[in-house]
Amino acid sequence: MSMFSITGGFAGLAVSSRVRLARNLKGYPFRLTEAQHQEIADKVFSVLQSNPTIGPAFEKIQIIPRSTEASQLVEEHLISPELAQNGGWLIVSKDKGVAIMVGEEDHLRLQVIGAGLCPKECLETAERVATLIEAALPFAYDEHLGYLTACPTNVGTGLRASIMLHLPMLTATGAISHIVGYAGSRGCAVRGAYGEGSKAVGGFYQISNQVTLGASSAELTDRLVETATTIIDAEKKAREQVRSQNEAGLRDRIYRAAGTMRSAYLIDTAEAIQCVSDVLVGLQMGLLSGVDPQTLYALEQHIRPAMLTGAPQERDIKRAAMLRETAKDIIING
Repeated sequence: MSMFSITGGFAGLAVSSRVRLARNLKGYPFRLTEAQHQEIADKVFSVLQSNPTIGPAFEKIQIIPRSTEASQLVEEHLISPELAQNGGWLIVSKDKGVAIMVGEEDHLRLQVIGAGLCPKECLETAERVATLIEAALPFAYDEHLGYLTACPTNVGTGLRASIMLHLPMLTATGAISHIVGYAGSRGCAVRGAYGEGSKAVGGFYQISNQVTLGASSAELTDRLVETATTIIDAEKKAREQVRSQNEAGLRDRIYRAAGTMRSAYLIDTAEAIQCVSDVLVGLQMGLLSGVDPQTLYALEQHIRPAMLTGAPQERDIKRAAMLRETAKDIIING
């Protein structure tokens, strides 16, 4: 098992969990020069390297603005679109479970990613790594306000915890608008898979905390888990409702998606993601088997345009080949 591998429950509905801590180093201005970004990246990397247990697990990468590599890191949810656009540094564990952005809005954006519903476990790992760094490089902190950040909305815990959920039936029935309202009443936001400003494709949404002040990181994470669990239950009920109303239509859609994945030779991104989404529903509802949901989640990331090279048709051919390889083990449970 990888050093930072974290796995939670609700496979097929909860894609992944992510915890991000915003931190700024004491003694530096909030707005940094490129030289200062590199200086901080070097210092943080040195601290991690000095730890014999986790040091060898990390590598440091310079982010070249608007490069293909930067776009790929965005698709893998390892850096933000802003860092890809402006450049900076990424300190990342080789298993990609821990990633530290240097040069984003704050000096450090430390994130931990896990599979399934596991934000509590991600938070524990993030706080351990942050404590290790803080012991050598003190963070900007106020006894009354908490951790100081570039944006006032992050002051306090500096926490952004998020869970990627797969909600195709709530989307199809139009109930997702009620879900957005419910999450808002719980101090959470519902956005597209890539955060603020992004669209939900294939029914993939990101739910995250909006509040960072006035509660502990653990309390905020508990509230997020409770909110996500309620939304997951609503999605399950919506799927069963669709099954009871039109099981033949549901099976047809899911089996056609599996068939397309097995046989397509050319396929664009939108159709491929929709197929993956439908097959995930089939797996969760017991209509399909033979493939692990996490394999499909990884596939969904790697079939996006930035992850494939070549002209558009070349990418469509490569994408179809990836779908066929994954789908060969799918079993239809008639």
